[in-house]
Amino acid sequence: MKIRFLLLSAIILLTIFITGCNQTQSTATPDIPPGTTDITNQTEVTTDPVVTQTAEPTPSVPLIATVNGEGIWLSDFEADVQRYLVAADNLKKEVDEIQAKQIVLDTMIETILLAQGAREMGYGLDQEMYSKKIEQLILDSGGESQFQQWLSDNNYSQEEFERIYKLQLEAVWFRDQIISQTPTRAEQIRARQILVSSKSLADNIHNDLENGAKFDYYSWGYDQLSGGELGWFPRDYLILPEIEAAVFDLQPGEFTDVIQSTYGFHIVQVMERDLDRPLTQDALLQKQRIVLASWLSEKKAGSTIILH
Repeated sequence: MKIRFLLLSAIILLTIFITGCNQTQSTATPDIPPGTTDITNQTEVTTDPVVTQTAEPTPSVPLIATVNGEGIWLSDFEADVQRYLVAADNLKKEVDEIQAKQIVLDTMIETILLAQGAREMGYGLDQEMYSKKIEQLILDSGGESQFQQWLSDNNYSQEEFERIYKLQLEAVWFRDQIISQTPTRAEQIRARQILVSSKSLADNIHNDLENGAKFDYYSWGYDQLSGGELGWFPRDYLILPEIEAAVFDLQPGEFTDVIQSTYGFHIVQVMERDLDRPLTQDALLQKQRIVLASWLSEKKAGSTIILH
């Protein structure tokens, strides 16, 4: 059901927001508050009208943390830890309770920081706006009975879900504003590699290349599916930064020294370079993750976060 993508717990929702963003870019580019770096689940940038709203005072309930004076309820935290552990188990992902608690707490803090950023920009939810969103959510879930069943299955009270969902809506709106600032074009190179498991073999191949051997003879010889093709990519994209650092110093036709990684021994050749090329969807996603993570890091550094 679609509701399983829309009504996940706060921790799983924001994990998706931060690590899996895949956005349709907004044509509007609102100013980001001071301290924001020019910063994607498939959610379009929201265009709801903004209304001024201040955060409600935290009631006198046990808290796990406060973020710039706004509390994270201990009961919400404990419930989300359990939901996270259940979700991890369903996905066959091994996560112990200590790891789960840290992931949940970090994500709940980041949710509040994003929501606070939305309010600072004048965005807030009035009752009419919230009612429309919750009505659509119930409709997407299949109706009121299915919605209530989902709440029960996932151990949400109506009050708890509404409180968390409102916070998520604020956080998602501001996340969209941040990542909409990500450039969609960048300098990129196209490269291919020779990857072998032996250092001595890699050294021998490198020596042959320096003496005039054809790179594609070896790249196709050791990768008969793609000839070692790495495709086009921008900076901060490859999972092996040592390779990326080396290839961006080269011109087309040049190749690296032997580079060791956990995968083996690489020799990488630059095939083409473009100073202003559109990013692929995957590369744009990676850039958006970096921009969002940068904003959160800066915001955390300038915030008052107290653990209880």
